[in-house]
Amino acid sequence: MTLDVARNAPKLPPENPEAEASLLGAVLIDHSLYAPFVRGRIAPPDLSRDNHQLVLGAMERVAARGDQISFETVQQELAATNELAAIGGPQFLVGLMQNVPTVAHAETYATIVARTAQLRKLIGAANEIARLALVREDAAGAVEDAQRLLFSVSEASLHRDIVSLDVALNRYITQIEERGDEAQAGVPTGLKTLDAKTGGLQPSDLILVAGRPGLGKTSLALCFIEHAALRAGKTCAIFSLEMSELQLVQRLISMTAEIDGNRIRRGRLSLPELQAISDASARLQQAQIYVEESSRLTVTDILAKSRRLQAERGKLDLIVIDYLQLIEGAAGDEQNRVQEVGHISRALKAIARELEVPVVALSQLSRQIETRGTEPTLSDLRDSGALEADADLVMFLWQKDQQDRKDGVVRLKLAKHRNGPTADIDLHFEAELTRFRDLGETREGG
Repeated sequence: MTLDVARNAPKLPPENPEAEASLLGAVLIDHSLYAPFVRGRIAPPDLSRDNHQLVLGAMERVAARGDQISFETVQQELAATNELAAIGGPQFLVGLMQNVPTVAHAETYATIVARTAQLRKLIGAANEIARLALVREDAAGAVEDAQRLLFSVSEASLHRDIVSLDVALNRYITQIEERGDEAQAGVPTGLKTLDAKTGGLQPSDLILVAGRPGLGKTSLALCFIEHAALRAGKTCAIFSLEMSELQLVQRLISMTAEIDGNRIRRGRLSLPELQAISDASARLQQAQIYVEESSRLTVTDILAKSRRLQAERGKLDLIVIDYLQLIEGAAGDEQNRVQEVGHISRALKAIARELEVPVVALSQLSRQIETRGTEPTLSDLRDSGALEADADLVMFLWQKDQQDRKDGVVRLKLAKHRNGPTADIDLHFEAELTRFRDLGETREGG
């Protein structure tokens, strides 16, 4: 009977007070451990014991003043806030230091503490999700709220504080060593001039491709996907809120087989064209391209589906969203769309960082550019100035005049490049194949 009770007893939340105590003691012994392993990574609520939370809170305040963390400064801070007695007096701090196995394992202690804190947050989110399922009658709304709760748990792990330059340098050197002899770290676009400026689409970047309707935003994004998947062996996902799955497939076949899409739709094809379509289909079937067709998607849907794809396939190299303004806001509030789009752009940037993949989001431009008759600027991004702030890369597609339209020239203006130069690049748009070809950088470009 005793065994059955023990077996059926509820499992305690994941916690490791010994690791917490060892981490705090190590910092009291060696103040230099606080910046790389604690600050911005572990907060007082992440600890499972009240006295540990009070000690870490005192450490935060000491560090915020610019003072050095030590037994004396932390003791004085706790005494000043009348918390010293609550932790058990100065002897508790002495005990923390005496019981540290070795300060050399401070990073291990911090990793354990952060992991158990994350798991407790996940349990809290799961309990709230269970409550939602019991009290909400709107199932779709409950699912959206549940996804948002899980997103908040994963997003919290992205928040990091200032680090010393030596830590940052070590991370950068490790990244270079892992890259090896690869000349290009990002996902290649197939446009040599663009890749020369950007090094490809970089992991963790939010990339906006913006333009007025009819200038080929979707076609450019599909060119990125076709080149990345077929020629570079990358795993790509496209979330299409505007076009159907069949329309996307037809465009990819037309682009790959280099056959006029109108001829494919009409079905009047020669034997060589039929063979080219068959060959293109075979190549596309082998490519790692995944399509999600839905007229209703939230950022939490995109995160959940992308995370699952990354887990199932073992990798995910590129996400394309067509297009940003069609993503539903979390609250479905259309009265303040500017704020909603701002929230969406920040969430897409968080997805790029969490999954460490480039996220390409297509975006509309405001109509003001048509009345103004000049090239687009960052202020023309529709619905929110947050798009300009959150994006790492902003590309505009535009045409200068009637001659551009006659010649099929579309100008790609690299208007914002957080980590490199801007540029003006000329492209030739073959509308019948929905394909862009590189004409090189314009003379007036950067």
